[in-house]
Amino acid sequence: MKKQFFFLLFLALTAYAQQQKRVAIIQTVDDGDSIKPADLAYLTDKLRETAVNVLPKQQYGVMTTESIVAFLGSQERAQKECKEASCLAELGRKVNADYVAQGRIGRFGKELTIKVELYNSKSGNLIGSFTGDSKNIYGLRDIINEKAPDLFNKMLASPSVATQPPQQVQYQQQPSANMEQRAKVQWYINNGVEKHKEEIKREALSLSYMDKTDLYNENKKSALGYALLNFFPGFGLGSYVQGDNTSGVTQTIMDVAGWGLIFGGIAMTDNDSPVSEEVAIGIAVSGGVILIAGRFMAWVFPSIHQNKYNEALDEALNGNSNVSYSIDPLIVPKDGTPAIGLVFNLRY
Repeated sequence: MKKQFFFLLFLALTAYAQQQKRVAIIQTVDDGDSIKPADLAYLTDKLRETAVNVLPKQQYGVMTTESIVAFLGSQERAQKECKEASCLAELGRKVNADYVAQGRIGRFGKELTIKVELYNSKSGNLIGSFTGDSKNIYGLRDIINEKAPDLFNKMLASPSVATQPPQQVQYQQQPSANMEQRAKVQWYINNGVEKHKEEIKREALSLSYMDKTDLYNENKKSALGYALLNFFPGFGLGSYVQGDNTSGVTQTIMDVAGWGLIFGGIAMTDNDSPVSEEVAIGIAVSGGVILIAGRFMAWVFPSIHQNKYNEALDEALNGNSNVSYSIDPLIVPKDGTPAIGLVFNLRY
């Protein structure tokens, strides 16, 4: 019974794969070899993620890196083929894809450039392309985010899709595995970096360098607002809001003592006071000195707490290990027909 079930499941998955058009996002290449492989992989993931989100999942299946490598024979051969391919459509046919896209990084003066082309593998026709330039790799990512959706939307204008009733076209709304992983790490950050430091370290292993950089920039703390609250109205309000209760209590004591001595000294200058005017003035001045010291610490406390938090966040996201893992779908040829499975990748 179990064998029959798995056989029927395999036939169902195979039939589902056959009715879909396969889209291959080939590894982004750098003609100048100035971009790190991990960053090139990230840009490729961005293109693949856009294709998954834009194209109707009932009609298009976006191939994984592992399934592309399986068609080309090995990782080394795949890298060579991706970089040296003179005809992208031909490379698409080699991996049994109906459509193929690839990004290529170059330079124009001091600027980085990117060119992304999308081909119909069978006809060899160019469906569309876009280009852009930027001073850094972050700008290239933004170009992909801006222009890639329009590029893949051009596939939907082909006759095979245009004949489909509009109500049957549904778009993939599920985030990629990479975005799901980022959301998981973000949840742990929101619920306390120190409390969930080990969980953040573990989950961040499968994120790219640029993902980690984005998460750090989005979550790092700034001390300015808290320092202003400590300064006006004072009493450690900024530190309390920042979550640094120890500094908040210290600031409160300094402000209460400072203002208390000032007003107390002023009150003692009254003629009916048993304290001499010189002593009363000395008390008021002491209060002023404490208040000035408190105003100075109003800036120091938030800065110290900010630095400790940002260092803990950086350590949690980046750690000291380069080990990463991922679980991805795999499409491999079996007697000319794609079969679907899962593959576990460990990178170190």
